[in-house]
Amino acid sequence: MRRKEREILNLDKIKEIVENCHIVRLAIFDEPYPYIVPVNFGYHWEDHTLTLYIHGARQGKKVDLLKKNTKIAVEMDCNHELIEAGTVAENYSYAYQSLIGYGDTFIIQELDEKKQALQLLMTHEVKHTNYHFPDDKKIAATGIIKIVLSSYTCKEHIHPNKQK
Repeated sequence: MRRKEREILNLDKIKEIVENCHIVRLAIFDEPYPYIVPVNFGYHWEDHTLTLYIHGARQGKKVDLLKKNTKIAVEMDCNHELIEAGTVAENYSYAYQSLIGYGDTFIIQELDEKKQALQLLMTHEVKHTNYHFPDDKKIAATGIIKIVLSSYTCKEHIHPNKQK
């Protein structure tokens, strides 16, 4: 990371940033260009390991590419704000928080793990846990991709008016 002063190492702060993000961009191997797709996600932490869950169709370009190569890169960002500088263009900047990670993907087949992943997704996006889920047949027909990040970095650029 070039701007070490913006790096976040505190795990509680990293967890807060992940909680505040609602879109993760998946970078998947393809030819001749990488394939990037934004998706909603659920997640859980186990010590310093971040696991993401996304849902969608059980077939399609994303699934086909991940079956060929399970390696993935992800990016999420939040808390964006323009840092204005009057008429001096070079002094303008942008406040943000972001996470970039690398890991492996797994296509989930087991019904109980799919249910758990969908619960995590709903909890993250809607902020409560009392949901009615469809019957098991519909859940079985839902595609769930599990992403286990083996490494990640997190950074932020704080608006000067909001620094502590």
